[in-house]
Amino acid sequence: MNLKNLNECIVFNDNQLTKKIAFNDDEVLGFVLNLKAGHTLPVHQHNDSALTLLVLQGSAELQVGNDVQKIQKGTAVMAKGKEEFGIPKVYEDISLFVILSPKPSDPKFSKEI
Repeated sequence: MNLKNLNECIVFNDNQLTKKIAFNDDEVLGFVLNLKAGHTLPVHQHNDSALTLLVLQGSAELQVGNDVQKIQKGTAVMAKGKEEFGIPKVYEDISLFVILSPKPSDPKFSKEI
C-alpha cells in the first residue's frame, strides 16, 4: 500500500500552476494540479492514458473535446487519453487530484512543476 496526505500537495504559485506528484509507479501516475484564479491549462492530450480527476477545492471551467463544464469541489471526471483536455478558466483557486493510467510513457508527465 502507498498512503499519501494530499493536503501536502496543495501548493500554489502566483505566477504559474503547480503540479505535485503523489504517486508514481510503473502503471499509475497520480498528482495534484493547483491553479490560481486567472490561470489556465492549455488544451492537450494524454495519448493512451485515461485521465480521472477529483476536484479537492475551488472551481473552474473544464474542457474535454468541445464540451465545457463548470467543475467545483467534489466533481469527478473521467476522460479517455485521445480526448483533448484543458482548463480555460479558473474562478476560485483550484486543486485537482489527477490519476493517469496507464502511466504515460512521455517523462514530461511525471515531472513536478
